[in-house]
Amino acid sequence: MANHGKVEEYDSQEEWSQYIERLEFYFEANGVDDEDKQRAILLSVCGSKTYKLIRNLITPNKPSEKTFAELVELVQQHQHPKPSAIVQRFKFNTRFRKPGESIASNVAELRSLSEHCDFKSTLEEMLRDRLVCGINDEQIQRRLLAESSLDFKKAMKIATSMETACSKECTRFDTSDGQCKYND
Repeated sequence: MANHGKVEEYDSQEEWSQYIERLEFYFEANGVDDEDKQRAILLSVCGSKTYKLIRNLITPNKPSEKTFAELVELVQQHQHPKPSAIVQRFKFNTRFRKPGESIASNVAELRSLSEHCDFKSTLEEMLRDRLVCGINDEQIQRRLLAESSLDFKKAMKIATSMETACSKECTRFDTSDGQCKYND
């Protein structure tokens, strides 16, 4: 059986969870369903530094005595302990659109910040609220606030449409406040 793709050793510049996601795609592409085999592949491709870390974290046990999932969780907790939801929500709720930043880029950053906020089913509402509150363009913000029933999808559509129109109609974009300036 031919192998599809390859997995490099873990580089601490990459998030452990992303490395494991890539490894799981490798398993899927190559039909590796057996957890013992998954553990063996992880331990053989992770690199000497990561292997040593795993051994140190489970001593006096041996890596072969733990499941793939247990090893993954062990390194995850060591490398990136679960952040406080309150701290992450603070970062999310204090994020404003930066001068010159597109609405799409701002929303992408908000989505990234929301990862550990534990919003669950309220994520779309929270994104809508941050979009409206952090837009830093009075004209777009007023238009969004004028909507009686505004969901995230509609807010994005209105804001990005107005941003596109602004970029075509405005006479000067003020990078200090991120707003279009119009000739009256």
